Amino acid sequence: MNNIIDYYTLEEKKALSSCELCPHRCKVNRLNNERGYCNTDSNINIALICNHKGEEPVLSGEKGVCNVFFSHCNCQCVFCQNKTISNNSSICKNLYQSVDSVIEKIIEVLQTSENIVGFVSPTPHIPAMKVIIRELHKRNIYPRFVYNSSGYENVEVLKDLEEIINVYLPDFKYANEVIAKQFSKINNYPTHCLNAIKEMYRQKGSTLITDDREIAENGLIIRHLILPSHVEESKKVLETISMEISTSVSLSLMGQYFPPFKIEGFESLNRTITKEEYEEVVEHFYSLGFHKGWLQELSSTNTCLPDFENNRFLNQ
Repeated sequence: MNNIIDYYTLEEKKALSSCELCPHRCKVNRLNNERGYCNTDSNINIALICNHKGEEPVLSGEKGVCNVFFSHCNCQCVFCQNKTISNNSSICKNLYQSVDSVIEKIIEVLQTSENIVGFVSPTPHIPAMKVIIRELHKRNIYPRFVYNSSGYENVEVLKDLEEIINVYLPDFKYANEVIAKQFSKINNYPTHCLNAIKEMYRQKGSTLITDDREIAENGLIIRHLILPSHVEESKKVLETISMEISTSVSLSLMGQYFPPFKIEGFESLNRTITKEEYEEVVEHFYSLGFHKGWLQELSSTNTCLPDFENNRFLNQ
């Protein structure tokens, strides 16, 4: 069994020895099993590797994406559909016990998917992500890499990813700090997210480069999930992007919100969004001048969900 610690560079070990990978800046020594906000050590900590067909069409194509779902997260959203692996109060799920087993599984999944590896919730696991990318390259395997994150990032860490990430896929969840604190248990989300996406935009610009099959090769796609009873918040997010970044960037406006369980203390979140709510946000999208991206069908709720308990993917 090969321990991932042996694969880390000195720089990666240094980052883990006083962790500031995300804005929480916990400064814990994860090499010594100290735990910060994400309650994650320095091991591989991958909950599932699977073919995922629920991403944007420019990523999923006809065959799907090889998604690598990391355990735990630097956000704790009360409505998270991946709560079985993202809940930081639980034991970190680690399905793959060696670097070789991770690489072998990725290679296997790539055989039946588009030539894309998507890293989901990678922020606390960036050193492990870098190891995976290097090991694939050592085997002369060069898929496109997608960084699928909450948007709660440190700009200086993102700068170090410029040469290895092909497509950034960040959320822009909230424009209101109070709502971010209530719903995702994080501080200063709007500021950190905006700064992070500005850095991603600096690296990639507003042009999403695709191949002859219209599959993404390089660029930035900003996601926003519309929450029930929070149409005005969605409008403010769109306004922030339009004023601070660009109306030419690719947006993915998601109407898929589905409460995966009873959310105690947040009654407004215990339903899907209405057709009227969705259409109001879409109308604002166009009124601001956005013209590139994807508008998700409301029928997408509760579809294409990973099944982390049985280590498989559900396409209901």
